[in-house]
Amino acid sequence: MNRKLPSLKSLRVFESVARNKSFRKAADELCVTHSAVSHQIKQLEQELDVFLFQRNGRSINLTKQGEFLYPVINDSFDNIAEAVASLKSASKTKTLTIQTYVTFGTVWLIPKLNDFQAKYPDIRVRISISFVDVDFDKDDVDVGIIMGDKAWSHLDYTYLFDMEIFPVCSPKLVAEGKLNKPEDLAKLDLITVELAPDDWPTWLEKAGVDPHVIDSGPVVDNYLQALEMIYEGNSVVMARESFAKRDLETGRIIRPFDFSVMEVGSWYSVHPKQQNPKPEIQLFNDWLAQKIREDSSFMVKE
Repeated sequence: MNRKLPSLKSLRVFESVARNKSFRKAADELCVTHSAVSHQIKQLEQELDVFLFQRNGRSINLTKQGEFLYPVINDSFDNIAEAVASLKSASKTKTLTIQTYVTFGTVWLIPKLNDFQAKYPDIRVRISISFVDVDFDKDDVDVGIIMGDKAWSHLDYTYLFDMEIFPVCSPKLVAEGKLNKPEDLAKLDLITVELAPDDWPTWLEKAGVDPHVIDSGPVVDNYLQALEMIYEGNSVVMARESFAKRDLETGRIIRPFDFSVMEVGSWYSVHPKQQNPKPEIQLFNDWLAQKIREDSSFMVKE
């Protein structure tokens, strides 16, 4: 198909003048002189045999013909710019930024990322560790791994897993006879993790113990801090098997009771709803789901 088109240069000048509503601003934007802009517009008008601008003193307005042409040219340049940007980005290393909580990221996710990198060497993964839920309006993040409910309509949620919670303590605490039954918890320091304030009340209520026994206990930012506090002390914390698995297997900590309950909320991978999300997000979510299914410490709803 033989397309008879005006010069791309004159069309570019026209788009700039129409968008800026100024010959001077267009000249500054295109880094040319005012007379060069006027020359290109005159050349285009002669070629099309129409007037594109109506000059009223120092101001200009599009004519009917100019109003017809401008959105077509503007959209065309936008499409070209988008296509060029896509080609440039495709030739670069893709980056995927993931934000999650301290314990999940440090204990479980990061040790497994070598497997993801081996499968997708062209995707550079950046992990952001945080004490709070991801805020896509403030954080430069592609994916967030969070625990809770589907509370935000502007996010796409991919369900990951559920977990049970249960108390853990040092073996010394049980050996010394300080923790034989749930009621004995009232005499000990019950550590609350700030991001999981419902853990102790949920478990204590099911165990038939007054939830207010936690009111005077210490509060920490994350489970790793809490675990450090219980190794040698008189403290107890609510734990999740996937986070405490290594210490439980080595006997550094123990479960004083077999009783466990489901934590409040489920775990999700989230990202902002958008027409064309990064394909790397789906690749990561698929890989993450597979790794979760391979770990028996997680409970996955069918």
